[in-house]
Amino acid sequence: MAWLARDTVWPVIVLNAGEEQVKISFAASILGFSLATAALLAGGAANADEDLSRLKGSGEVVVTSGGGSWEDAQRKAFFEPFERDTGIKVVLIPEDHAKLLASVKAGVPEADITEISAGMLAGFDRQGAIDTIDWSLFDQETQANMATPLKNAKGVGAVLYSVGVAFSTDKYPEGGSQPSNWADFYDLKKFPGTRGLANCEKIIDGGLLEGAILSSGVPADKVYPIDMDKAFAAIEAIKPSVRLWWGAGAAAPQALIDGEVDISSAYNGRIFGARKEGAPLKMSWDQSLLQFDYWVVMKNAPNKENAMKFLAYISRAVPQAAFAEAISYGPVNDKAYEHIKPEVQEVLPGSPQNVGKQVYQNYEWWNQIAAGEKSNWDMALERCVKLLAQ
Repeated sequence: MAWLARDTVWPVIVLNAGEEQVKISFAASILGFSLATAALLAGGAANADEDLSRLKGSGEVVVTSGGGSWEDAQRKAFFEPFERDTGIKVVLIPEDHAKLLASVKAGVPEADITEISAGMLAGFDRQGAIDTIDWSLFDQETQANMATPLKNAKGVGAVLYSVGVAFSTDKYPEGGSQPSNWADFYDLKKFPGTRGLANCEKIIDGGLLEGAILSSGVPADKVYPIDMDKAFAAIEAIKPSVRLWWGAGAAAPQALIDGEVDISSAYNGRIFGARKEGAPLKMSWDQSLLQFDYWVVMKNAPNKENAMKFLAYISRAVPQAAFAEAISYGPVNDKAYEHIKPEVQEVLPGSPQNVGKQVYQNYEWWNQIAAGEKSNWDMALERCVKLLAQ
């Protein structure tokens, strides 16, 4: 696809997206490995010549957390350095969006900050659940290196992730022909074998329709508006070979490992996580979808000022690089790539090496009202459920 400039105006994000949210970044020059090593040893701490006086404070900020390796990476890259450099304590509580929204509605938010998929932003905003971001606390360098859609009035870009074509290297070994895009995924003659696709619940963040339409040869910049008739025709044709309609992100790599399927759509973080543990899996970046999350500050947050300071702090290049080094998700600050090892960049969504092969998911189209009071998502979901029930 054609390169998108940092000032490219992406559609306003309005629809419900993803599970794994593994996450975006754009072009950045690579200064070299020596810079990265020194900066990241501090675990995301401030550079010696960086003025963070505007972000210092006292008290606490309450942040929701998903736990596990995700929380471990955030603690190393964000939470501990922020406490050390600002004097503000980070308090973590389990992530539960339904419970959080209920607490906001009751006027007593249980957390100051949470992370949501980009597609959920408009829904949270319509419910009056989130506050306006104070971008004046973000330094000029940080703002200049964040793409326009990641600087929303109500949300701060959190992380980039992708869904794409993954396969078993036991079935398609190195040195032989391997599937590399959606056309290969749907070509049962060229690549015989069983398939895995996202189920109807994951029709958006699983890239079900985008993959189908790309398989027909539609260029990346012509994917939207999606021709639903053409997309569902492709899905119907391959349906007999689909052994797994996955909902949980862990299901696709596990099915590949178990030999239940030979090729599947899958989240990049899940595939590279499995590869680190020795699984014979591979994922292609070609035509993979770029998706992202937002950090949001809850309406009437008791520690609103500290929440804004926290977001301004972690959006800087060094904390973003530290997070990307700790877990395979892309940074939202392009300058972070100056501090990330080249071999790590190779497995990050939105990295300079990968972004030119990827397709940006258009959440605005998914939320557009297409017929009567139904959105494109409503219509696609109905057709999906009907097709899979046959």
